[in-house]
Amino acid sequence: MTSFSPALLAELQAIVGADHVIHQGESLEQLSKDFYWYSPILKAQLDDKRADAVVRPGSLAELKAVVVACSRVRVPVVPRGGGTGNYGQCIPLYGGVVLDITRLDRILEITADGVIRAEPGVRLIRVETEVRKLGWEMRLLPSTFVKSTFAGFLCGGFGGIGSVTWGTIVTPGNVKSLTLLTCDENPRIVRLEEAECDLALHTYGTTGLVVEIEMRLAPRLNYDQLILSCPDWDKLIVWTDACARRPEWRKRLVTALEAPIPSFFKPMQKRFRPGEHVVFLLVDRDQCAEIIASAAAAGVDCVYHTPLADPLTPPFITDYTWNHATLWAMKVEPSFTNIQITFGPNFQEQSRLLQQRFPGEIIHHHEWMAARARKVGSSASHYAGEDIVVGAVPLIYYKSRERLQEISDYCREIGVVVDDPHTFVLEDGGRIPNLDRKRTLRAQVDPAGLLNPGKMRTAAVNPFAAA
Repeated sequence: MTSFSPALLAELQAIVGADHVIHQGESLEQLSKDFYWYSPILKAQLDDKRADAVVRPGSLAELKAVVVACSRVRVPVVPRGGGTGNYGQCIPLYGGVVLDITRLDRILEITADGVIRAEPGVRLIRVETEVRKLGWEMRLLPSTFVKSTFAGFLCGGFGGIGSVTWGTIVTPGNVKSLTLLTCDENPRIVRLEEAECDLALHTYGTTGLVVEIEMRLAPRLNYDQLILSCPDWDKLIVWTDACARRPEWRKRLVTALEAPIPSFFKPMQKRFRPGEHVVFLLVDRDQCAEIIASAAAAGVDCVYHTPLADPLTPPFITDYTWNHATLWAMKVEPSFTNIQITFGPNFQEQSRLLQQRFPGEIIHHHEWMAARARKVGSSASHYAGEDIVVGAVPLIYYKSRERLQEISDYCREIGVVVDDPHTFVLEDGGRIPNLDRKRTLRAQVDPAGLLNPGKMRTAAVNPFAAA
C-alpha cells in the first residue's frame, strides 16, 4: 500500500485548487486508464488499477510543489497526457497520484528557423494549427493528434503521420531538446539536448517529468487525402512500396490495409469497393495528378480525393491509420487485437510466410517509415525519406496468450522485428537502446523510485514491488 492520506489530499488541494484534484468517482477511473484494453493480456492485468488521486497542476511552480509533497511521503507519481496510449503506460500499478499535465499547455515560441518550444500538455492539433500559420508543420503526429499531448506522444508514442519522410520520435534531429524535472524533495531541472533526448523518449515518464520540449518542424505543404483501391493485394503493395520510395513525391502518410479492414471503417463505407484492399495517402497537392496517374497505370484506382483543410478540420483519413485502424476493427469484432512489427527488405515474402503459417488469423496493415530524412532538390520544402522500412500493425484474431506468443516467435524466426504491445514493462516492449544510460538517468532524477514505478523492470529501486 502507498502512504496516500487525507493530509496529502488536503495539501494537494491547497497547491492546485480543489477543482483540480480528482479523488473519487468515474473521472478518477477514467483518468487512471488509457487504451490498454486493446490487449486482452493487459486488460486482465490492469483492469483493477487506479490512482488514489489525479492532480492537474497549472504551472511549473505548482508541479514542483506537487512533486515535493508526494516525495516527502513516498507516494508514486505517474504522468499522464491525453491518455491515448495502448500499453498501460499511464496506469498506476501501485495507486498514488496520476499527474495530469493538460493544464501545462503553453506554446512558448515558434522560431524563424523552424523550432517549436512548448509545455508538455499542449494538444498536438493546436501545435499543428499554430505552426502552419507561420509556414511550418509538425514533422510527426500520432493518428490521435486531436487528443494527444506533446509530451504524451514523445514519452509514450513512436511514429505516425510524417514517419514516411521524417522517421520516428527517436530519429536523430527531430527532437532538439527536452527539459525534465526531477522527482525528489528538492526538484531540479535537467536539460537533454539532441541525441541525449533519446534517454527520455518512449520511457513512460520513468526517466524524468518532461516540462518543456523543443522539436524541429518541417516546411508547410498543402496536402490532399487519397484513398486508392485494388482487388489484388500484391499488385497494390508493389505500387505502394514504389510510391513510398520515390524521393521526388512529397508524402506525409503511406498506409496499406488488407480487406476486410476497410469494411470496419463505418463512416467511410460509401468510399470503398466491397472486398478490395486500400491505400491511404497524404501527398503534396501539386503532385496528386501525377501520383493518381501512376497508380492507374498500375491497375490501382483512386476512389477518394479531398483536400486536407487548413486550418485542420475533419474529415481526416488519418483517423483510420496506425493504431486507429485497430480501434475501428475492435468496434466490429472485439476479439481482434494486434501486434506491432517491422519487416525486413523482403517484406512481401515475410508477409506471405505469416499468412501461410497462420491462415485466417492475421490481416495485414502496413505503414511505411523512413530511417532518416534527407533534403532533395533546391527547395527547402523538398525532403524525402531515406532507407524506407515497412512497419506494420496487423490485426490478430486473438485465441490465447500462448497463440499470440507463437505468432511473435515466428515473426522473429523469419527476421521480423516485434515491438510487443501486450506489455507495460519498458524492457519487454521491444527495441530499447541505451538502456543502461536510461537506468542511470532514472537513478539520478528519481532516487526514491517514485516515477511510474513498475514500468522499468530493471530500475535500481522500486519500493512498492512487494506491496
